[in-house]
Amino acid sequence: MKIKKIYFIIFMLFFKNTFCQDIHLTQYFIAPQTINPSAFGVINSFEAGFQYKSQWNAFTKGFTTYSAFINKQITSNSKQYKGFYSAGLNFGYDKSGDSRLTTTSGSLPINYSLRINNHQFLTSGIVVGFAQKTLSNPNQTWGSQFDGLNYNSALPSENTSVQTIANIDLGAGIALINKKNGKKFTASTDPSNTLGLSVAHINKPKYSFYKSSNERLLMRFNLYESFNYCFNGVNSISPSLMIQYQGRATEAILGAMFQHKSGTESYITGAKKTNTIGFGAYYRFKDALALNAFAEVKKIMFGVSYDINTSTLQKTTKGKGGLEIFIKIKNASHLYKGFGKW
Repeated sequence: MKIKKIYFIIFMLFFKNTFCQDIHLTQYFIAPQTINPSAFGVINSFEAGFQYKSQWNAFTKGFTTYSAFINKQITSNSKQYKGFYSAGLNFGYDKSGDSRLTTTSGSLPINYSLRINNHQFLTSGIVVGFAQKTLSNPNQTWGSQFDGLNYNSALPSENTSVQTIANIDLGAGIALINKKNGKKFTASTDPSNTLGLSVAHINKPKYSFYKSSNERLLMRFNLYESFNYCFNGVNSISPSLMIQYQGRATEAILGAMFQHKSGTESYITGAKKTNTIGFGAYYRFKDALALNAFAEVKKIMFGVSYDINTSTLQKTTKGKGGLEIFIKIKNASHLYKGFGKW
């Protein structure tokens, strides 16, 4: 077990200044506004959801992550207007490692969608967020307790350390979104395309548990492409690519979902009584292969994914990665009529 923890510590040190400071989910496409504040509000006028992830608990106290979101168009989306506004709320909670590092975050993304034509929109958005990180394990050890040869618990811990840090975090993004509203397609198989670019941590907030340190989060750049192609009115395939760059670290995820609908709908009224199932896979380069599946019933989606580790960490994890589940509601007007206009 000690050797396994050493592997984990080395892995975490390698990613110290990369993506471990942000809440990280495999099914990023379920809540695109968490990676780009402009990538919502067009394809679906209303969305709400919850995600849960458990990772690397097989050999140490790994990561447990909870994420919730809600977003909605807040001004009229009709052809008589050039564009419309959308807004949302994101919440996240993450606990990781033997130090019980907890991250609690919340953010408010808002964007404006400019209508280029009946099917294309250019969106631009900003996000204002808040994050708090806390070391909650009282049995922490510090470098000052090393006497030159061994660890000595009798020595005082770092007197410059703090247990909690909090900061404001700013981000922005743009996206080109294509949407076609053919009545012969269901909500899950509408042909669409989203190409987005975003920047997180624009203000480079401080990130250190030492009072004297001036360590800051580096800006994280994100390129996101998601395409949904429909064929025969029943099936569709949705390939997507996400590339993130932060400092000297790069993350790339490529994959696709296949979707099949069943049921009927009216060409005259547009009323839909359809269900959809889907499955697919995503590869996170030099890290993991994720297998995904979902089902959609009456505009409520349930999904699951499982990460199979493919990096050098697999010597310790034996290929095991993380389980992730989600539930998402979209365009279900009977569930949010009481909200009125935000």
